[in-house]
Amino acid sequence: MRSSSFIKGLDEILCGGFIHPSAILVAGSTGSGKTNICLQSLFEAAKHGENCVYISLLSESEIKITRFLSSFDFFSEDVLDSGKLRICPISADTISKGDFSIFEYINEHVLDTSLSRVVIDPITILAEIDSTFEERQFRGCELRTFIHNLFYEFEERGILLMVTGEIPEEEVASSTWSYMVDTVLELKRIKQGKNVHRHLEVIKTRGSDFVPGEHAFLITSSGMNLIREC
Repeated sequence: MRSSSFIKGLDEILCGGFIHPSAILVAGSTGSGKTNICLQSLFEAAKHGENCVYISLLSESEIKITRFLSSFDFFSEDVLDSGKLRICPISADTISKGDFSIFEYINEHVLDTSLSRVVIDPITILAEIDSTFEERQFRGCELRTFIHNLFYEFEERGILLMVTGEIPEEEVASSTWSYMVDTVLELKRIKQGKNVHRHLEVIKTRGSDFVPGEHAFLITSSGMNLIREC
């Protein structure tokens, strides 16, 4: 099954949109547009009747998140008021209590309803979490098991999961996070003098073709728009 990304030009690059359900990593440096693309996709999906949730791991309040979003044309108070899109910030206190605390929060506040799409922003924060019961930081294999089990909960419910990752450009292809998802979208931001050039590249997508190469895009008040080459 395919679902639209609701990002202008991206469905064509993905040869029909996102595979649904699947896990998608949107990777890139600070300011590359990771949060923008995910929230734009959620808002537009919610406007088309889908039930969506945005999970923030940055310990930001819902008011702060909506204030940032309100500058974009895709933002809609009606969508939030209708409950079609819920914003769920996970507090720093919950994250500091470790894996069980985080999993319990997501089970109780996110997976308790019928959902179509979920965003976790940014997933890479979980690399620093502790084991709740042993009160020590996760080892690498334990983190992978936790993330695998977390992703499995979404897949079993038929949910399209998008996660963001603050990953250096040279490490995206070999990152552990990239191995654990079905699709990897890398966003690149290159500053040349006063100009900023942005590109999107599909690193991989399991079970589907895609258009290779770097694809230029803009971020404007309307959100993210990929530029079609003539």
